[in-house]
Amino acid sequence: MVEGITTWRNGINPVLTSPAWLKMAQETGAPHILVDVRRASEARKAHIPGALNYPVTEMEKLDAALEKAGNNKKQTKIIFYSYGDREATTAHRIMRANGWEKARILDGGIHDWGMEGYATAQNQLARKVPTFKWQPPAGAIYRQKFEKLAADTPADTVILDVRSPKEYMASMVPGALTIPIDTLKNRLNEVPRDKKIVTMCKAGNRAWMAYRLLTENGFDNVQFVIGHISNFSDGVLQKGAYQQQ
Repeated sequence: MVEGITTWRNGINPVLTSPAWLKMAQETGAPHILVDVRRASEARKAHIPGALNYPVTEMEKLDAALEKAGNNKKQTKIIFYSYGDREATTAHRIMRANGWEKARILDGGIHDWGMEGYATAQNQLARKVPTFKWQPPAGAIYRQKFEKLAADTPADTVILDVRSPKEYMASMVPGALTIPIDTLKNRLNEVPRDKKIVTMCKAGNRAWMAYRLLTENGFDNVQFVIGHISNFSDGVLQKGAYQQQ
């Protein structure tokens, strides 16, 4: 379910977006631009709804079209996919080299999308390149507010860290409840329903997924931290402050 896992290939660090995150983004209207980088003849047969089609050989055209539509290279989230990851990784590398900082790769491509049971379409590829417009999602809080909570967490508030054990064993907010996003659905009984829950992760995407999972399961006082923990002030995350859950 993770969005934002960094992998290490080919000199530029590709970042993977999971099919589950993309599905959530489609359902919630979270802004993103989805690009199928396969040949047109292949993409038309079965593609993810809402996708543009720019074969991997046409990244120069996509670069120009994105700029013409008024997209900001530092803010625009572009998700590339192919059948697996190979062509999407190439597209990602080219576009990152051209300054598109939030380029992503759909992990497993349309193959894994289909394996999750998500719908595909035929001959309905989008034609017009959209303009990415960022809007804070419902329930989001920013770093400054979260840092105040982390420094002095009220008794009626629980910080829920949904990163992987490897991540939160390295550093975490002291006293946070640690339940990885991949196990949260089966561990909802460990999350107190009589307190305010503030979810956090590395960059905000898993925290957002946790927020949505909790609210869909009857938790009515939930927020999530938006933004990257690398921007937190010194002392918010403490090295080695790991509690076993």
